Order: sequence, then C-alpha cells, then structure tokens
Amino acid sequence: MKFKMALIKSNHRLPFSLSQQIPKAYSFFSSLAPLNEDDDDDDRVTNPNSSPDTPLLSPEETVISEKFHSLIKDHHRKNPNPSSDSNPSLNPDFTIPSLSLGFSQISTAHSISPSTVRHVIEKSCGVRHGIPLLQVLSFFNWVTARPEFVHSPDPYHEMINLAGKVRQFNLAWHFIDLMKSRNVEITVHTFSILVRRYVRAGLAVEAVHAFNRMEEYGCAPDKIAFSIVISILCRKRRASEAQSFFDSLKDKFEPDVIVYTNLVRGWCRAGNISEAERVFREMKMAGIQPNVYTYSIVIDALCRCGQITRAHDVFAEMLEVGCEPNSITFNNLMRVHVKASRTEKVLQVYNQMKRLGCEADTITYNFLIDCHCKDGKLEDAVKVLNLMVRKGCSPNSSTFNMIFRCISKLGDVNGAHRMYSKMKDLKCEPNTASYNILMQMFATSKSTDMVLKLKKEMEENEVEPNVNTYRILITMYCGMGHWNNAYKYIREMIEEKCLKPGSSVYEMVLQQLRRAGQLQKHEELVEKMVDRGFTARPL
Repeated sequence: MKFKMALIKSNHRLPFSLSQQIPKAYSFFSSLAPLNEDDDDDDRVTNPNSSPDTPLLSPEETVISEKFHSLIKDHHRKNPNPSSDSNPSLNPDFTIPSLSLGFSQISTAHSISPSTVRHVIEKSCGVRHGIPLLQVLSFFNWVTARPEFVHSPDPYHEMINLAGKVRQFNLAWHFIDLMKSRNVEITVHTFSILVRRYVRAGLAVEAVHAFNRMEEYGCAPDKIAFSIVISILCRKRRASEAQSFFDSLKDKFEPDVIVYTNLVRGWCRAGNISEAERVFREMKMAGIQPNVYTYSIVIDALCRCGQITRAHDVFAEMLEVGCEPNSITFNNLMRVHVKASRTEKVLQVYNQMKRLGCEADTITYNFLIDCHCKDGKLEDAVKVLNLMVRKGCSPNSSTFNMIFRCISKLGDVNGAHRMYSKMKDLKCEPNTASYNILMQMFATSKSTDMVLKLKKEMEENEVEPNVNTYRILITMYCGMGHWNNAYKYIREMIEEKCLKPGSSVYEMVLQQLRRAGQLQKHEELVEKMVDRGFTARPL
C-alpha cells in the first residue's frame, strides 16, 4: 500500500527541546537515530539516566570520588567474585568489610555529597565489561547508612539503573522501596529508568507492570509517563507491545504528535510498514497533523526497505503539503546511497538540500566525507572537512576516523600526523576507534614510540581501550619478540578491563612464553583465562 500523505497540509513544528512535555533523556526527536541502530546509551561512560539538572562536581568532590572509584576498581580487579555465595538480589544489604574500612579512611577528612556518590556509581558501572556490582552495592550501602548523609534521588537512580543493567530487577525494586521508606522523592524519572531497563532486557510486560505500579509509590501516572513508556518500547523495537499499551490507555491519556510519531517510528523500526501506514492514517483522522519528524521517519524506513522511489515520492508530497524538510530528512535520503557507495546520488541529494536552503549538519558532511574516502579521494574529503569547519559545523570523531582510514590505506604516516594535529586544533576528542586506527598504522610502520604515546594519551583522556586496542599492542610486541610486554598487556586486558582476548592473540602470547621458557607465566595466564571463564582448562 502507498502512503497517502499529500492529503494533509501541516505547518506544525516540533521543537528540539521537549523539556516541558518529556524529560530530555527520553526525547528522541533531538537526534532521531537511524531506525536500525540501537540508540541505547547504556554502556557509555556518561550515563543517560542521570538527571539533566545534576550539578557538576567541585574540585574537592572530584578528588574524593576518584579515590572511592579507585578503591572499588582495585578491589574488583583483585576480587572479581568477592562473595560467590552471596546473591545481591537476595541480599540487598550486602557489604564488604575491608572495603567499608577503606571507604571510612577516605571519608574521615571529607563530607560526602549525593553528587559524589552518584559520580562514583556512574563511573564504576560505565564500563562495558566487568561491572563491579558487589563492590558498588557495598559502597552504596555503606554511604547511605552514614547518619550525616543527605539523601537525594540521584544515587538511588544510579543504583536502579545499575541493577537493571545487570538484570537484577528485584534489587532495582529494593532501591525504589528504600526511596519510599526513606522519604526520597520518587518521580516519573525514577520509573522511566526502570521501564527502560526492563525493555532493554526484553521484558516488555514487566515494563508495563512497572508503569501500573507507579501509584503505589505516590507517583501518579500521567501523560508524560504514558508517552515515555511508548517511546522506550518503540525505541527497542517492541512496537506490538507499545501498540497494545497505547490502545489500552489512549482514552485516558489524550495522544499527541509525539506519541503517534513514536508509534510510527516503532512500527518502522520493526519493519512493518503497513502498520506504520495504519497508525499514520489514524493520526490524521484524530486531527493530529504529522510533522517533519513523522515524515522523516517514514522516508528513512522506506529507504531501508529498498523502496527508494516511494521514499522520494513521500519527500515530494511532504514539500507539496508545506512541511519543510530538515537535515534529518535529507540525511535519511542520503544514507541508503552512502551505504551503496552511490556518490553521485548522494551529491544530488546534497545539492537539492542546498537549493532548498536547508543547512547541512555533521551527519550530512560525514556522509559526503565517507563517500569521498570510499572512492579514495582524500583531497575531496579534506575539502569537505574544511567546508564544514568554515560553516561553523563541528566535526566529530567519526569525521576524522573516516579520513584516518583513508590515510591508512595510502600508508601516509606524515599525513596521519598532520590530520591528528588538525583534530586536536579543532578540539575534537578522539574515541577508541580513532586511537586504534592510528595505533595500527604506526605499529605497521614500526613507529613503536607513537603507538605507546597514543596508548598513554588514551589513559590520560580516560578513553577506554577495547579488544582491538590490546590486539594491536600485543601483536606489535610479539612481532618484536618482547614477550614481557605482550604478557603485561594481556594480563591488563584480562584482569583490569575484563576483556576476552581473541584466540589468535591468546595463542600468540602463549607461544611467546613457551619460546622464552616462561612456563610459570604460561600457566598463570592459562589460570587467569580459566578463572574468568574465557577458556576451558586444557586436558
């Protein structure tokens, strides 16, 4: 069936900021991520569940929080399973006496603010692997039991988020119960965190149940909460559950353009265009005008389904009814051509964008740079980079990573140095991929000093290394015959970062140790891998 969008004329505009209707953490309109990408930021160091109004730490609080974090991190490294017979879902009052003693020694000279506690929990659990759940639980129980501690929602929200992240939902409810018993304010935001984690875990029924229990905790479900639950379900491709939830409550909470657009998006993400069309028709029949985001979502879905002609028809109808496209609309039209390396088509869309007076954004310029880099046209890619800077559009790490890859293919080490300097001059922070691309390039060119300099910079900038980072370092040292450094980094990888080395890297290090006659270290490494569950013990 064909979308009949040209029948409705809409001049309605949805502002980027929806703070008056939905908390910022749950407004998808400000970025509108591609439909097939999971826009959940759970595992990033910056926690999206932190309150948008959370105050920054003072210098003194930063120092204290770092001390607590180091203590938790070191204890977890040495004791990944501090109490194998203690299940935190059954023992929410779990503490580690030795840690409590360490915490007390830090706190003797300092008071501990809720912001400090929030930061410690957030940073400790921001890693992708090896979350120190029991150590953080011990810290939370220790600090909240202190008579002078001032209770506020943020530390509890962090713990709810953590418990949901590791799928200990009984523990999450325990923290909400604690908030109630300790008269800590429970808000829609509190339940939004829990709902989001339930959906993330694939427990949509439980997410709706949490919404239904809000009144038990003195938090009446309202239109905002209704909208948030639908938004979260749709983000996680649970369109069917979102639709059922919507149908059951739409007479109680009047739907608006946000709710309907979320539903359209949910069905599009689920790949069910016919259901998206039905919701779109229902939206219009309800007298709610589609906006630029609704159209952009449909265009993106059609492009991803390979129905590019229909997508362009919808775009034409969008213009006909007077709904101005934005950069998101054009980016959605470009994306499918970028992935197919159709540079000419991408440039056609970009030129149309310029003709209509629509400002390009970072994603637009990144698409252009990506096309030129795939075509091996480094000079053209750099021209686009310079253009976006002149236009006041800030490049991001992805911008430079594409150029770095292109430079790497050309083997231009000096060019990599120059581009990295440019990245720094523009105050663009490299990410893990940036460092990996450069480190691999310098390792290949035997520039060991540059590899180590970049690794040190990663640590100073608190950029988390990943499996590829360690693969580059270990392979470099094995190639040089430096078994001691290779062993050092694989131990760091396993013990401190809780990362599982690839089988080829693991075998490479074992081979180096055997050749060097380091049989004790060989056995220690095998033990570490077995203890972490990364490998079975050899027969």
